[in-house]
Amino acid sequence: MRRPRQRNVHRSPAGRSALVAFAMAITAVTVAACGTFHHGSAEPPALLYFTNESLDQADVYAVSSGGASTRIGTVSGGRTDTLTVPRDVVARNDNVNLVARLLARSAMPSSGPIPIRPGDHLAVRLPIDQKMLVVLPGDP
Repeated sequence: MRRPRQRNVHRSPAGRSALVAFAMAITAVTVAACGTFHHGSAEPPALLYFTNESLDQADVYAVSSGGASTRIGTVSGGRTDTLTVPRDVVARNDNVNLVARLLARSAMPSSGPIPIRPGDHLAVRLPIDQKMLVVLPGDP
């Protein structure tokens, strides 16, 4: 016994237009729902160009005046890396103390309080003597 042939809705003009309308509606809802969360903020991130002239690996932290510490990244000895400052650190509108925790050392050189704003580019240098962090305006 032969089965009756079923009609393919996607091949008819009405079915195709319904499918296209459905796809467009899903795309519009998805784009609207994502907003700035998915596409990011309009503000550019703050960047640190960290040069580690010492031989030790440095874990870099941003410490707020209230004592909250946020890890920014790690830079190996003898290397320069670009570190992005998290948006929540920049959004505090508070001065930040940059601190380097050195691998297998008790010393923790720091920058002293500095303002970091969205879009800032700062050159941070850890000299070979590991006594302090030197912060200067960096190239964008």
